Amino acid sequence: MALAHTKAASVMEENIENISSHQVISLLMDGALERTNQAVMAFHANDEAELLVLLEKLVAIVNGLRNSLNMEAGGDVAENLNDLYLYIFDRLTTAVGNDLLEALDETKRIINEVKHGWDSIQAK
Repeated sequence: MALAHTKAASVMEENIENISSHQVISLLMDGALERTNQAVMAFHANDEAELLVLLEKLVAIVNGLRNSLNMEAGGDVAENLNDLYLYIFDRLTTAVGNDLLEALDETKRIINEVKHGWDSIQAK
């Protein structure tokens, strides 16, 4: 089963020469939100195969966000984000049944909140 690129991944590919590292992180968060929404749809459709693939992709994006943190320069903010990303990873990889749906909803809320803060930094 081949999933289409997220819209965020397509934007990154199209603008690879002109995209800032700040924009890459924002697009990774967009991709995480898109994969979260797709996973929720697969959950409701009882499509376990697609759900597993989407969860793997979502976890990979979250790990990418975590690996992008500069722990030395980021101080407490980087540590807090690291903890959040580890929490999301744990929730997504251990949840089953309806708890998985709750974990996906929680992931979406957390990523949305982090993205809002991240994007407001760019606006200043």
